[in-house]
Amino acid sequence: MAKRKSSKAKEGPKPKEEVKDDGLLSKISGDFLECTICLEPFKDPKILPCLHTFCEGCLKKFVAQDKVKNKFQCPTCRTETVLPKGGVASFKSNFFVQSLSDTVQAHKTLVSKEDDKVPCNVCEEEVASRGCVPCEEFLCDECACAHHRAKRTRSHEVIGVAELKEQLITKTGSLKSKSLPFCPKHEEEKLKFYCETCKHPICRDCTVLQHKNHQYGYLADAVGNVRAKIKNKLKTARHKIKKYGDKANAVATKQAELDTRCQKAEDDIDAAAEEEIKLFSGLVKSKQTALKEKLAGIKAARSKQLSATADSVESTLGCLSSTVNVSQKVVEHGSDFDVMNVYSDATTRLESLLEGPSQDIADNISYITFNPKKERKEKGVVLGNIVEKEIVQEELEEEEESRAEATFRFTVENFTEDQVSPATFIHNLPWRIEVGPEEDPDSQLPDNKTLGVYLKCDVDSKCLWSCRASVELRLIPQKKGVKTIKDEFEHVFYSNERNWGCPKFIPWHEVCDPQKGYIKDDKIILEAYVKAEAPLGEKEPVLPNCNTVNEDRQEEETLEENNSQAEATFRFTMKNFSKITTSEFSRAAFIRNLPWKISAGPEDDPDSQASNNKTLGIYLECDPDSDSLWSCRA
Repeated sequence: MAKRKSSKAKEGPKPKEEVKDDGLLSKISGDFLECTICLEPFKDPKILPCLHTFCEGCLKKFVAQDKVKNKFQCPTCRTETVLPKGGVASFKSNFFVQSLSDTVQAHKTLVSKEDDKVPCNVCEEEVASRGCVPCEEFLCDECACAHHRAKRTRSHEVIGVAELKEQLITKTGSLKSKSLPFCPKHEEEKLKFYCETCKHPICRDCTVLQHKNHQYGYLADAVGNVRAKIKNKLKTARHKIKKYGDKANAVATKQAELDTRCQKAEDDIDAAAEEEIKLFSGLVKSKQTALKEKLAGIKAARSKQLSATADSVESTLGCLSSTVNVSQKVVEHGSDFDVMNVYSDATTRLESLLEGPSQDIADNISYITFNPKKERKEKGVVLGNIVEKEIVQEELEEEEESRAEATFRFTVENFTEDQVSPATFIHNLPWRIEVGPEEDPDSQLPDNKTLGVYLKCDVDSKCLWSCRASVELRLIPQKKGVKTIKDEFEHVFYSNERNWGCPKFIPWHEVCDPQKGYIKDDKIILEAYVKAEAPLGEKEPVLPNCNTVNEDRQEEETLEENNSQAEATFRFTMKNFSKITTSEFSRAAFIRNLPWKISAGPEDDPDSQASNNKTLGIYLECDPDSDSLWSCRA
């Protein structure tokens, strides 16, 4: 705060209180008093329900550009805002910002003017010689006489310019105006009442006209309780700001960890590739490219997820901070009228933000590493593999030895379409969970869909192969007290029956109902337990110019053929036989590594003399899906 030009002012430094007030004024007079659309000081400021303020003219131009009628997005936080019937002009005027702007400007003017150079606030031509205390105006001699003659102001206390200036400097430094604004509808009446029905300040005339029969009281009587309520919500909001600040830091940390780990994994891939390129250049380079593409895909997907989380956290943090900033300034520095004027909007906005969903960050989202091939005896493994989740050493060793069983999960975000999980390898075969909607013709409900869940052995091979597995498919509840839905079966997977499961796992309306406890944030969690026998017929990739691998492969084929049964008896039970119109097939039974099926169905008999000239045809079908030439005598 500038020093008064007097002998006392020169005797020492400025008082601490004045320094503090001047700093506060300097802070508030920045962007808080500027429209973010035109970047100029506010002109006729209007406050939106989200507590962001703009010039009335700027807001009118902004709303006119929006193609959606009666609605627009706040230029600052993008909150959807309903346009009142009277248009932009019907939004509440931000008396607090206008008063604060006037106060700051007055304070700057006061501290920069000499006592004998303060202009008259009425005529703005003559130098002021006196000052009105209630009106807080400086008056020249002529305007002071007119002021004294006016009926409304004749009783006002008039003092000297220096004395009034001292009072106003102290008062404006506190940034809290004590005077009430006048009613825009009844210009001579101050807004000293608060209508509880309409939730905004009113004047005495309003109580008997527009607000007749409404619940209202003195603004000064209600403001204490309102300040306490807002302060209480501000306390909670500040905790949430800290929480979101921590989340923003956590997202940045995870992104940095992901970048570092991905870079290290990429470096490891390159290093391992250089070792093997000499022996298997073509195959290794192909696998190197595939691994790096997979790594890039994982990084892109996780970075996108982290970026979306960061954007959401930043948006919520920004909304919380701006709302707390505005509300806190009103509560701490606004008049009673200012507090009551924004009370409804402030509490509604704070409650909306406080009750909003929290953004969770997966602990293992930044974990990724490269598991290089260590020994040449690891048949079919080129370079190594990317590990997407952190596992303990025992599990890693088990996976390297081609585990016989595993449990894996699949979180599905959009199950209105068929979805397939990432592959989990068991006995060196890729297993996936498949899920999607299925029609249920037997359902009596309007929505006759069910959720189909299957296990798929996703082997892309032209050779004859099969693998017997015991399976348990589970739908994991996301609510306490809800049971896990399970379906158990045993099946022989092969080229023509790669996926097997339950087309009617759970009715569609049940899985989509949050009250049932299986869906949360539009996500469901599926789990599969698979225990597989050693696969038959599937050959591992052959590395070029590697005699050791070829010898191992030939030994393995001999063992597989010796273990394959040469004969078997199997049955096929046909249900609803009288209604069958086409041939049906049994499940496959494997003999000599070939899938055999019973086929049965109605056939026309042209030699029959009976009215119903049909017969039952029964066949045995050898059903391999192979492009190679093959035959089998049975």
